[in-house]
This record gives sequence, structure tokens and C-alpha cells, in this order.
Amino acid sequence: MIVDDEELSQKRLRRILSESGTVEICAAFLDPLEAYEYVRTSPIDVVFLDISMPEMNGMKLSSLLAELDDSIDLVFVTGYDEYALQAFEVNALDYVLKPVTSERIRKTLNKIGKRRGYAPAESGIAVHLFNGFKIMQRGQPHAQLKLRSPKTEELFAFLLCKGTVSKEEIIDTLWNGLEPQKAWKNLNQTLYYIRKAIHDNKAGQCIEAGRNDIRILEGSMYCDLYEFENVAKQIRMNPSQHEHLLERALSLYTGPLLQGKSYEWAGSIIHRLEQKYLEMLEAAARHYLQRNDPAKSLYYFGEIVKRESLREDIHDEMIRLYARLGRKNEALQQYRLLEETLLRELGMRPEPHLKEHIEKLLHTN
Repeated sequence: MIVDDEELSQKRLRRILSESGTVEICAAFLDPLEAYEYVRTSPIDVVFLDISMPEMNGMKLSSLLAELDDSIDLVFVTGYDEYALQAFEVNALDYVLKPVTSERIRKTLNKIGKRRGYAPAESGIAVHLFNGFKIMQRGQPHAQLKLRSPKTEELFAFLLCKGTVSKEEIIDTLWNGLEPQKAWKNLNQTLYYIRKAIHDNKAGQCIEAGRNDIRILEGSMYCDLYEFENVAKQIRMNPSQHEHLLERALSLYTGPLLQGKSYEWAGSIIHRLEQKYLEMLEAAARHYLQRNDPAKSLYYFGEIVKRESLREDIHDEMIRLYARLGRKNEALQQYRLLEETLLRELGMRPEPHLKEHIEKLLHTN
């Protein structure tokens, strides 16, 4: 778990930990009181904890967490070094100064591994499929693993997206039209090149080939797609942590799956994930609307409009929120954007009630 009231610092640490591939981030909080409530019902192993926070500082929270579960390892992450002695007095596992780096966090993860009786895996790979296709060695986010050819990349991407897939389906998808013997030879050679690249980079074993199918060993790697799907599942199963899980899932979706790759087989997968992402954006927007946080609602509604510019209902929500905040000019701009988009794309005008709402807004003091 991460607790840090500075959003940028929290996101940086979350990214570094995710790319390490050695830990699972179960939650991240800006508010220490919310973090405390989370631990009351959800067991965690390690908390990365900022010290200087309003309302409740990290030292106070650490003592409360210890009362709940004294097996939790504490890692203080702070911009100030004067708390170091106090941190170790409460038996902190580590004390990390901001700005955090991958190299420094790797040392912390090694300490965690030794404390808990296992060694964090230095082997293995971290794969990012959103907003492109990047393969890196775990713990080395700048060491990108290169595959032999575009077809080698495509086969690996196909396996990653499918999880387990029959060899016949692979051939029908990637080598359709080739005579069978050549197609099987291509599959075996391309699979060999993937394994060789992974082995040469000391990244361990992540593909298992059976007689009839091939499967990805998910536990052998970090993959942003797998984490996104896992968090989406947690959202359905754990409504009480709806807000934090939504934030986590939305941060993982950095762009369309395999952006920049023109794989025909990926179209339906890309569309499904984009729709799931849009549903999460709307869920987040309406959640913050209920929490009386119109600024955050506006942000998430705005993200939807960027991708679905014809969503008149979302434009309507944004106009109402701008009006509620007294931002008349922005409400008017939002209406004009909707009007121009509908005219250009569909030759239509917005619903009459929206125009009436805008006219009333412009005539109020």
C-alpha cells in the first residue's frame, strides 16, 4: 500500500513499484485516515508511507497500523532526512528520500524479500501493452528487450493477449494462407526466437508449449494488461474500495492497447478494453459527483468527451457542473463545442433543453 498526500509523488512511486514486477500494489491513498480504514478490513504486507502529511502524519499512522497488525513492514518515503532516527525507532524497514529512483527502490525490495524469507525476482520481464508495446527486464525500466522481427513481436503480443491459445488458432491467425508444413515451421521458429530473446536477457521462463497449445505463465512476469483486468475484477468484487480501485485501474490505461500496431486480430480486444475504460471513467465521474467533488467529476467527464465527442449526455453533465461552479464562460464553451461537433458529424443540433439551460445561465447575474 502507498500513502502519500502528494499525487505526483504517489504516481511516481506506484509506477516504479509496478515496473519492478516484484510486488502487487493493493491500494494507494492521499488521505492517511482512508488508508487506516482500508487496513482495518484488508490485510497488507508492506506500506510505503510519507511522513509529512496534514491531519495525521506518517509517524502517527504507522503506530495505528502497528496496533492493527504488527507484521506490516514500514517503508518511510519522505523529502526530509530529519525523521530518519524517529523512523528507525519504530522499527521501520527502510527510509527513502524523495525523489525516489528505481535503483533505490530495488534495494528496498531486496530488504523486503530478506525480511519475509524470499528473494524478489530479478529475473522475469515487465510488459506494457497499453499505449504501445514495450518489453523490459524487471527492475530495469530503461533496459528494453528487443525481439528479432515484427512477426516475432506479433506472436508474443498475441500470446500475451490470449493467455492460452491452441497452435491451430495461432497458425490460422498469423500464417493464414501458408501451406501447413511451412506454417508450422514458422510458428516453431518464431516461438524459438521469443524464448531466445528472453533467455539471452536472463529474464526467466514465461512461455509453456504443450502438444496442442501454448500458454503464458502469468506469474513469471508483470503485465499492465493483466493488472488492469485483475483490478477490474476487484472492483466488481469489492465495492467498498470502489474509489481507490477505480483510480488504480484508470492509471494503468495509458492509451489504447497495442497503439501503433496494426494487428487485425487485436481489434475486438482493443474495443472491449476501451469500452471498459470508458465505463470506469463514467463510474469515477459519478462517484465524485456523489462525493460532492465537482472538479474531479469534470475531469473524468472531460476524459470521456475526448474519446466520445458525440456523448450529448456527458456534455450535459459538464455544462451543469460548470454552471454549478459559477464558470459560465466554460459552460457556454462546452455547449458550443457540442453544437459544432453535432452539426459537423451528424448535421444535428443539441437537445432543446440544453439550449434553454444555457440561455437561463447567461441571463442570471
